[in-house]
Amino acid sequence: MNSWKWIWRTTAVLSALAALLLVIGFGYGAKELMFPRPNLVNTDTAANAPLTERAPSADDGSYRIVAIGDSLAKGTGDTTGQGFARRAAALLDQSGDREVRFLNNLGINGMTTQELLAELDEPGVRYVLKEANVILLSIGANDLFQGGAALQTSAEAPDANALDTALPAASERLGEALDELRDINPTARIIYLGLYNPFGDIESLRDEADLGITEWNAKASARIAEGENMVLTPTFDLFEKDPGVYLSSDHFHPNSAGYERIAQRIVQGLQ
Repeated sequence: MNSWKWIWRTTAVLSALAALLLVIGFGYGAKELMFPRPNLVNTDTAANAPLTERAPSADDGSYRIVAIGDSLAKGTGDTTGQGFARRAAALLDQSGDREVRFLNNLGINGMTTQELLAELDEPGVRYVLKEANVILLSIGANDLFQGGAALQTSAEAPDANALDTALPAASERLGEALDELRDINPTARIIYLGLYNPFGDIESLRDEADLGITEWNAKASARIAEGENMVLTPTFDLFEKDPGVYLSSDHFHPNSAGYERIAQRIVQGLQ
């Protein structure tokens, strides 16, 4: 009889302990869900991890495309959301001569050359760029037309006279960005999109903007000619006549038809 009492008491104690552990475990789990602990990854270690410092991917015969830069790189103004980058990838895919992989679009609205230089220091950005063998770069318009984005809110158009002031330093930063891109990926083909004049149908801005953009493109072309496996894809002539036909409603970014023309020009240079 005593043995039965001992068994019963032991069982009761074990059940109580199990219940207590269940309650404690539930409470801990709830705390983790409601108040999760911060990720204590050492950011310095992560930044220098082998994943971000790896060598560029070996050539596998495919197009591995990345776009980086400003709102044109992102595709702002294209109602389909494709922009010139995805449109170029689609055109290359249609040709069928090799596999096409669009890896990422790193375009950011409003990006300047200074901001691009900072972006190129980001480990994740560097990793993606190392995966590519075609890098599409659009940058410079926001440096030259600081008020360009204001057109999206129907504000006054930017002062074209600011071009002369902004151009030298911005052109120098473009060269630094190209050097950094080449350092990140020594073998990828870097395609820089020359600037066009979005104010070609605004008489008060057309001539001055034409001069500034022509000078910018000339400096960019000379700088790119010094690099390895770099090319400037001109876009100025694509918007020179009837720019309104190829610009979006903000009168600054291309519309879908404008992006398609740019994409066709990119593909012509690759094939």
